[in-house]
Amino acid sequence: MLDSGVDRVPVSRPGFFSRLTTGFLRLIVPVIALCAAFAVAFLVRDLPVAEARYLARLDPRLDASEWLTWGLVVLPAVFFILNLTSRRYGPALTLTATFVAWLLIGGVLTWALHEGFIADFGEEIVPYPEAAAFVGAMAMAQLVAILTFDWVRGIPWWKAPFLAALIGGIAFSITFNMRPTAQWDGGLIARFAIEAGIYFSWALLQLFPTGMLRRTIRPLSGFGGA
Repeated sequence: MLDSGVDRVPVSRPGFFSRLTTGFLRLIVPVIALCAAFAVAFLVRDLPVAEARYLARLDPRLDASEWLTWGLVVLPAVFFILNLTSRRYGPALTLTATFVAWLLIGGVLTWALHEGFIADFGEEIVPYPEAAAFVGAMAMAQLVAILTFDWVRGIPWWKAPFLAALIGGIAFSITFNMRPTAQWDGGLIARFAIEAGIYFSWALLQLFPTGMLRRTIRPLSGFGGA
């Protein structure tokens, strides 16, 4: 029934600056989390995984003691953060958070070089070609993970976070290890296999904290499912 004689109050929509402020506030936690994950992986990038030598007992070609570090093991935490952000805010804001995080990391490195905290990036951090390959491979892998999550989110809830983390990690491994400056030898297949095992383990294990956080980190309106 129509409300005769009653003036309807028009629904006001948030203004531009209100939406801008809301988007900025939503970016803070994901951006900080992404930067922290990269920072931890960077700090332990030269710390070898002692347990890697046991893989050689299964097959000598699986000996990863010379290249497997905790930095590589910690790095997949990036995809866990992307999954939670995608679940809550959807792909657009998650992509924005990824872009802002890269800008902040680049800004900090530029500032450190300008202030003399880093004398030579190529010698003290990593050679420039390898750094460019890492950034390109990880940026692409993040995009793949975000799009995968958005594509398959739904019922069952674990499908999107599992596939996003797994496919994103494997995409990074393939892209980075097939860079022009990489060493193409007989151990490359073994490296792919070990890294795939790491990303599979991460994709599986991160389902436990994701499941526990589902009641806390609920999707906003329009982002149901996972």
